[in-house]
Amino acid sequence: MRGLIWAGLVMFLVGCNSGKVEELTRQNQTLQTQLDTLLVQNKRLQDDFARLKRDFGKIETLSQKLSGVSAKIMTTMGEIDVELYPDKAPLHCLSFIARAESGFYNNTQFHRVIPGFMIQGGDPNSRDDNPDDDGRGGPSVMIPHEFNDIRHERGVLSTARVGDPRVGAGSQFFIMHGDNFNLDRQYTVFGRVTKGMEVVDEIATTPTYKNKRPAQADHPIKPVRIRRIEIVTPTASR
Repeated sequence: MRGLIWAGLVMFLVGCNSGKVEELTRQNQTLQTQLDTLLVQNKRLQDDFARLKRDFGKIETLSQKLSGVSAKIMTTMGEIDVELYPDKAPLHCLSFIARAESGFYNNTQFHRVIPGFMIQGGDPNSRDDNPDDDGRGGPSVMIPHEFNDIRHERGVLSTARVGDPRVGAGSQFFIMHGDNFNLDRQYTVFGRVTKGMEVVDEIATTPTYKNKRPAQADHPIKPVRIRRIEIVTPTASR
């Protein structure tokens, strides 16, 4: 009788150990699968990091090449000089410079002006005399956001964008007429007015349609045009 009891106990213990071995085997397989997944993800992260380092190097080089470049916005109301910040927003500066030099901004309007807030321009739709589609135009390819630590205060040059912040910026830009820090890190600042704020003041306070044309309430009645934007490169030291 005792022999049968011992035999049963041995079989029970063997069965228990077998179950534990199977469970440990399953856990080991799961851990191995997770480890393999982590190794693959780590390899991808290393590749992404290497690519980002290369891209950062290119952007840093771009920033250095654009250092000291400024612009002169020639409007029907006068000239506005701006300094650019390629160290803060190199892609936005490059885009602005390239469009200015190609004549993209020629004869476009400051189509939206709000006293105490900002004046906005750079829409190719505004070249004609029909204000109904002004503010809706731009390039098909957007620029990735380069939000930075520069505050949206009077005189700052920033880039307009659509309502969805996941979509990058286009060709439209605005100059701050007053401070509005709610825009900080929501829009990309890429420059600042150094001369001609009196022209910004005049544009910001020009009469607009208001209730006469509610859809274009902030559009100047008399077009304020950008004749051209001249890019000024720093004089080489002698």
